[in-house]
Formats: sequence, C-alpha cells, structure tokens
Amino acid sequence: MMRRILLVAVGLLLAFFVGLPLALLAADASSAGLTASEGEAILNTVLLAAGTAGVACLAGLPVGWVAARRRLPSALEAAIILPYAVPPYVTTIAWILLANPTNGILTAWLPVNAYTLAGMIGVLGLHLSPVVAMATRDALGRIDPVLEEAARVAGASAWRTTLSISLPLTLPAVGAAVAFVASAAAASFGVPYLLGAGASPPVPVLTLRIYRALELAPVEGRPLAVGLSLVLLAVGVAIPAALRLFQGQRAYASARLARPRPVPPAGALALVVYTWLAIAVALPVGTIALTSVAPVFGHFDAFTLDHWHAVLSEPRTRGALVRSFVLAAGAATAAVAIGSLLAHTAERTPSRAVSALVALARAPWAIPGTVLALGMILAFSQEIRLIVLDRATLVVALADTSWLLGIAYAAKSLALPLDGVRAAVRTVDRSLEEAARISGAGWSATQRRVVLPLLTPALLAGWSLVFASSFCEVSMSILLRGPSTEVLGTRLFELLSYGTPQQAAVIAMVVVAAVLVLGRALAWRVRWA
Repeated sequence: MMRRILLVAVGLLLAFFVGLPLALLAADASSAGLTASEGEAILNTVLLAAGTAGVACLAGLPVGWVAARRRLPSALEAAIILPYAVPPYVTTIAWILLANPTNGILTAWLPVNAYTLAGMIGVLGLHLSPVVAMATRDALGRIDPVLEEAARVAGASAWRTTLSISLPLTLPAVGAAVAFVASAAAASFGVPYLLGAGASPPVPVLTLRIYRALELAPVEGRPLAVGLSLVLLAVGVAIPAALRLFQGQRAYASARLARPRPVPPAGALALVVYTWLAIAVALPVGTIALTSVAPVFGHFDAFTLDHWHAVLSEPRTRGALVRSFVLAAGAATAAVAIGSLLAHTAERTPSRAVSALVALARAPWAIPGTVLALGMILAFSQEIRLIVLDRATLVVALADTSWLLGIAYAAKSLALPLDGVRAAVRTVDRSLEEAARISGAGWSATQRRVVLPLLTPALLAGWSLVFASSFCEVSMSILLRGPSTEVLGTRLFELLSYGTPQQAAVIAMVVVAAVLVLGRALAWRVRWA
C-alpha cells in the first residue's frame, strides 16, 4: 500500500512538472517543418553521441576498475567526479587555450585542434567519463569476490578473469552509463556552441540549430526548435532501448558487497589513473586556475588575486553560492528519492504504467535544457488555481522563484539516479528481499533494512552526479531565474558575457573546490558503507 501511494504521488508530480511542459512544447511543434537541410546536423549529432560514448568508456572503464579494486587516497577518489563537476563550457574555454590551432599551448607539441568534431568528442568524452567510471566502480563493488577468486584458483589470469567474469557482470551498469552519456552528448549545447560554431567550416548539430532558430526568431522559430528537440528526444529514447535490446534478459545478482583491497595501484594501473587525472583534471582545471589569477587573459607571465577579491567580495556572489548549494542539494535529494523508487519498482514489479513513468522521467534529459526551460515557462509563467471541492483554492505561483529552479534541476537530472540505481537493483539478489518479507518485514522495512544498504554506493553516486550538474547549471537558470533568485550559473554566464574570463574562472574554481570537498566526504562514506 505504501509503495502504491508513493507511486501515485510520483506519477502526479511527473505529470504536472514534466508531462505538462512537454505537452505544451509538443503542441508548439505541430507546425514545424523539418527539411533535408537538417540531415547534416542529425548525422553530426549521432556521430557526436557515439564518439563521446566511446571516449567516455575508454577513459572511464579502467579508472572505475582501479577505483573498485585498489585502495585509492580519498582525495583521488573525490577527484574522479571533477571533470563532470566543472561546467563544460568553462572546460571548453580551457581546452581552447590549450588546443586552438593558432596559438594553443599544446599545439606546439601535439597535432591537436579543438575546433573540429573530433575536438568536440574529446572534450565531451572527458567531461562525461566520470559517469562511466563511477558506474563501473559501483558495479564492481557489488560483485561477490568469490567469483573472481574462483576463476583465479582455476588458473585464469588476471586479464582472463576481468574479461570473462568482471566485465560481463558490470554490463547492466556500464550499459546504463553509456546510454546516459550518449543522450547527454546529443543534447549538449555549450561545447558545440564554442567549438562547432567556431570551426571552419562550422560543424552543425541539432542543439545549435535549435539555438539559432530561437535566437533569430523567438516566436516564429519556436516550432522548428521544438520539432528538432523532439528528434533529440527520439534519439535519447532509442539509445537506451537499443542497449536494453542488446543486453536482452541477462541479469546478474550478488548477495554481498565486495570490499576494495587495501593495496594502492602500482605499475600500469597507477599509470592509467594518473594519466587520466592529468588529461581530464589537471590540464583543464590547472588552466582555469591560472586564468583566475592572470591579469591578462591567456598570458601567464604574472599573477594577481584581484579577480578573486572582486568576485568573492560581492554580496551577489555569496548569495548565489548559498542559493545554488541549497537548490542543488534539494534537487539531488528529490531526484534520488524519485529515481530510486521508480528504478526498484521497474525491476521488481514491472508494468506498463511504471514503464510510462520511467520514460517520462527520462525524457527531460534527452532534450536541451533551454527547451525544457521554455516548456516550464509556458506551463508556469502564470498562476495556476486549483479549486478543491468548491471550498478551497490552491494557488501555484512558481514564476521567478527558487522553487521553479529546483524543480527544473530535479526534472532534468532524474535520468541520472534512475538508470544508475536500476542497474544496481538488477545485481541485488531478489531472494534477500523475499527472505525479509517472509520474516514479517513490510515493504518499508525491507527497503530500509535490506535494499537501501546494498544500494548505498549507487544512491550516493547518483546524488553526487545530480548535485554536480545542478550546482552551476546555466542553460535553464538563465531563462528561469527571477530578480532575486540569482545562482552561480547565471553569475558565471554574466561574467563570461559582460565581465572577464578571469572572473568567470574564479566562479569555476569555487565550484571545483565545493565539489571536491563534497566528493571527498562521499568517497569516505562509500568506503565505509
């Protein structure tokens, strides 16, 4: 009964805050005419999604394996999420300084060019590689170590054990992460805007076409923008469906958690971790840090703290920092609560209604944040009055409030905990829950005492990813913020547009520091869970 009540409540929330905005957007798309000229943008979007997923797997799989099988220092475990925590458009500015073909710092030694489709794939792949790394670490942490030990006793080498035992068992979690990465890359805007639009010739993708349609004619171009967004939505739904079809009915369950061995990585393993940290973390974050103390953008021959003092001494920045932290934490908590409930129900008691709720929860991630925010504006720009039994009137006034920002953050990121926890539920043996129910425990007690402890790493990983993506979100915040609801994302955008890149770099470093501290605390919690 409790689960049914919660599912009804979740269904109403999703219908009101996700279904209503998407329905209004779909109504606007009825007059959209897509022509053959969009073919190149669609092809580039597919290539961008596939290439980004490949790079994220190549970078994230070995890092996640090392994090699960070796005892890393807590600072390094916390650093795994840093490439995802830094807003991608800020990271892109760093990579422009590093790899632009004219005077890039790295172009003197390496044949790199950020202004290409390959450059976009590389930047997005590194940015999203923590998603694969954390999913791999969590999946390997749930594998019963007896399975790998039995293979080694039978004479299998470490590589044979990994390929025959470990990797197949991580397939559900890694598949969910790959689907998420591909959908995120297809719907990304900041990286294509800075690199694709600046390439010669330009590299068109769907998100750029959507932006151009809204920029040139906000009213007349909205049907085309929404129509292209529906194409992105179809891509976002098709990718996980194809991966589930490939995986078939295979499922893997374990009755106990593995503990990472108290052995630090050495040799090739250490080289993998430190190479990834150097490329994905040290290079872009170091460039941003140097930019924040450079008197002149792009020149690092002198340093000053004037930009730090100018940004941090302003009350607007401090207010935006506190507001962003509260909103990101609230959105992460709500997304994990709703996503974990849907994930567990979809795996244990699947039905058409639950499948529809899961699809509705995943839909916002597959479309650009700007378009989702546009739907929120269409739905909630005016007061909504609900009359209950002709006696009470419920007024919903969300425009220009922090509530609308938090709802948008949670709705946009529901796919993160949903897919991650769903993959984790598949690896928890159903007999554990059945034993608890036979012993007299109700549904709530079974979830609290059996399921949640086993899913703690996946829940914390999903929470941290949602927090990181919401803490300095820009695309939705620009459209949804009110006069008194400034957040770090809008502050960063304002500094990039009307201030200096050095001051924007200060905001980026504040985000890095906050996420690093939080990530270290969560890494310690996962280690001792």
